[in-house]
Amino acid sequence: MPSGLERAAAPFRPLAQLLQLGSVSKWVVFASLIGVAGGLVGAAFHWLLDQASHWGLRAPAGLAAMSEGVAVLDDRAWLLVAIPTLGGLLTGVLIARFSPESGGHGTDSVIEAYHRLRGVMRARVIFLKALTSAITIGSGGSAGQEGPIAQVGSGLGSSAASALRLSDRDRRIFLLCGSSAGIGAVFCSPLGGALFMPEVLYRKSEFEGDAMVPCIISSIMAYATFTTVTGRQRAIELPDEVLSRLTFDDPRQLALYLVLAVLCTIVGLAYTRIFYGVHGFFGRARSIPLALRPAVGGLLLGATALAISPIAGERGVLFGGYGLMLDSIQGSIPMLALCALVAAKIVATSFTVGSGGSGGVFAPSLAIGAMLGAIVGQGAEHFFPALGAHTAAFALVGMGGFFAGVAKVPVAAVVMVCEMTGGYELLAPLMFVSVLHLLLSQRWSLYEAQVPGVVDSPAHAGDFVVDVLERISVRDVFAETRAPQLIHQDATLRQVLHTVSDAKESYFPVVDDDGLLVGIFSLTDLRRIYLEDVAQDVVIVRDFMIERVVTARMDDSLDEVVRNMTAHNINAIPIVEGEEGTRVLALMERNDLSRAYSRRLQELRAGA
Repeated sequence: MPSGLERAAAPFRPLAQLLQLGSVSKWVVFASLIGVAGGLVGAAFHWLLDQASHWGLRAPAGLAAMSEGVAVLDDRAWLLVAIPTLGGLLTGVLIARFSPESGGHGTDSVIEAYHRLRGVMRARVIFLKALTSAITIGSGGSAGQEGPIAQVGSGLGSSAASALRLSDRDRRIFLLCGSSAGIGAVFCSPLGGALFMPEVLYRKSEFEGDAMVPCIISSIMAYATFTTVTGRQRAIELPDEVLSRLTFDDPRQLALYLVLAVLCTIVGLAYTRIFYGVHGFFGRARSIPLALRPAVGGLLLGATALAISPIAGERGVLFGGYGLMLDSIQGSIPMLALCALVAAKIVATSFTVGSGGSGGVFAPSLAIGAMLGAIVGQGAEHFFPALGAHTAAFALVGMGGFFAGVAKVPVAAVVMVCEMTGGYELLAPLMFVSVLHLLLSQRWSLYEAQVPGVVDSPAHAGDFVVDVLERISVRDVFAETRAPQLIHQDATLRQVLHTVSDAKESYFPVVDDDGLLVGIFSLTDLRRIYLEDVAQDVVIVRDFMIERVVTARMDDSLDEVVRNMTAHNINAIPIVEGEEGTRVLALMERNDLSRAYSRRLQELRAGA
C-alpha cells in the first residue's frame, strides 16, 4: 500500500526518470525544489520558535525580547525552573513515543544517516523535530536552531528521494541538500549553509565533493525564499559603529589571536568532555525513564539559570545565545560575568541537549566562542592599548574560531560567521584562529557520528578499492600468477587423487587432448566421492567437473575479476587466450589480487 508521500510524488516520477542520474539538469531542478521547500520550512520553523519562546517563557516570566536571563529574582523566578522542566517533560514524551531520533542536537543524526543509514531519514522527523525543538527552545532550553533545521531539511530531502525511488547515492545527496537548505535559510548564510553539511561529515579537512554543487543550489534558493518571506537579511544585525571596529590592521595582533586560539582549544576540550559526560550519564541512567530525562535536564537548566542570575542578570544562559553574541561583540558584558557565563553556558547546553532534549549546539557554541573572544579582547584593550585591539573584532573571531575547532568545519565556520554578521574585514584572523584550533583539537569533536575522512565512510565502502583495481589489468600481474596444474578430462578419480595430493592449488582446469579448456573442478568437488574406493577406477574427471568455467583474459581489469569471483563464489579463475578462450595460461587466485592491491596502494601513498 503506497504511503501518502509516495502518492503525492507519483506525478513527478516521469520527471525523475527523464532526468538521468548525474545529469546537470537533474541537480538544478531537484536541488532548487528542495531549496524552495527548505526556505519555506525554515521560515515556518523560525516563526514557530518565536511564538514558542514568547508564549512559552518570555511572557509568563516577564523576560524582554532579547533577554536570556532575569535581572531581578521576583515572585516569578520559580517559572525559570518550572517551565523548562515541563517543556522537557513534553519533549521527552513525544520523543519516546513517536520519534527517538528527534532527540539530541540533530546534526549527528544527519551525519549518521548519511554514513550508515543509506541517507534514510523518516518523514515523521520533519514535523516531530520541528515541534520538539520548538518546545525545548521555547521553554528556555539552551539550544539553537542549526541541528533541528538541519534534520528537518534532511527529512525533506531524504523523503523526496525515497518517494521518487532514487538510488542510495542520490538519497544521500538529497539528504545533504535539504540540510544545507535549512541552515542557509535560518542563518541567512547561503554559502556557509552550502559548505557546512558537506564539510561536517568528516573530522579531517575534507568535503563530500559530489554534494557541493547541489548543496550550493539548494542553499541559495532556500536563502532567497526565506529572506523574501521573512524580510530578514542577517541572523545578527550589528550597528554601523560596531561594524566600523571590525578591522585587522596591525600584524602584532596575531599574538593575541594565538592566545585566543589556545583558549578556544582548552575550553573546546572542556565543552566536549562535559557535554558527552552529561550525555553518557543520562544514557546510563536506566532508573530514569527515557521520557523523563529531558525533564530532569530542564530542571537542571533552570537551576543553572537561577544560579548565574546574580552575576549575569538578564544576560543568562536560556535560549540559543544570540543575545550573548550581540552583547559580547558590543563589549557590554563585564569580564567576571563573561567568565561565569562561559562555564554556565557549557553546563546549560549539556543539560538541555545532553539529557535528550531537542535542539542544536551551533548557536550555543557561537555564543561561547563570542564570549571567549570578548574576554581576550577586553584584556587586550586594557593591557595592550597600543595594539588598537577592539573587543568586537575578537568576539567575532572567537565565534568562528571556536566552532570551527569543536565541529571540525574551519571553512564553513569562517564563511557563516561573516555572512551572519556582515563583518568581512576579519577573514585573516578568523582563518588563523580556526586553523590553529582545528590543529590543536584533532582528538575530539562535538559530533560523534563524524568519520575521519572520505575513505572511512561506509557510504564510500568499495569506492577506493574499485578505483584502484579498475586501473590494473590481468596482464600487469600475470608474472606473479601460478602456473596451472592441468588435468585431462579422461583421468580417473584415482589418478586425480594422486595428482592433487601433491598440489598446492585448490582449483584444477580440465583440458582435452588438444590442451583446450573444457571444465574445472576444486577440492570441494572431490569431497563427496574421494572415499569411494570402488569408484576410483570408474569415475573420470568429466563426471564431476564444472563445464561452464568463469575465465579472465589478459586485458580484463582486476575489478572485473573480483566481481566475477564474488558473483560465482570462487577463489581462483583461469587466465585464458584464443578466440574461443580455451587456452589456459595461468591460474589467478584471490591472494594475487590482494597482493596487487596492497602494492598499488603503497605506490599511491608514496606518490608513484
